Amino acid sequence: MNVYPFIEAEKSQQHNVKRACVLLKVSRSAFYADRAAPTSRREHDDA
Repeated sequence: MNVYPFIEAEKSQQHNVKRACVLLKVSRSAFYADRAAPTSRREHDDA
């Protein structure tokens, strides 16, 4: 399950990214690394 879209939504609403990451048991660095990574061809095709 990909929780990063949920964290991104929380961030866009000015909520605390750190708290969301703690609650969902993911690291902030993994969240920001996922945001920085380009979308894969498969993700692009699926969209």
